[in-house]
Amino acid sequence: MKTTVVLSLGVALTLAAGRHVAWDGMVMGVGGSKLRGEVEMVAGKTPGTTAVEVSFARDAAGAIRPWHVHVGSCAKGGPVLGAASAYPVLRVDGKGAAGGKATLRLALPDSGSFYVNVHESSSAMAKIVACGDLLLEE
Repeated sequence: MKTTVVLSLGVALTLAAGRHVAWDGMVMGVGGSKLRGEVEMVAGKTPGTTAVEVSFARDAAGAIRPWHVHVGSCAKGGPVLGAASAYPVLRVDGKGAAGGKATLRLALPDSGSFYVNVHESSSAMAKIVACGDLLLEE
């Protein structure tokens, strides 16, 4: 059951009454990459925002990886969710692990299809080293 709440600023928020909505997924290497990890997308601390957190291991130490959540699926592709600039690059540590967070200026979607991808580098954005479809968890 959904309830609409009108804030004093005239902004309407749809709240999931009694529900915890999250999008979760596994990040898996593609094209020979052994990268493995997780991604979670939840409502942000500020109303009308979405928080995304990604972490992975088994990557090349010292790599710098751009990443984004997209609308669609790993198989079909789609546009970046929110502003591409909201996703800080991931810096892989000496043990091959990396993690990062992004805050998107949009409310957490409660339906649709989404995926995360990890790019080779800022100069090789077309090459995807890992991808993972997100599933809605309630």
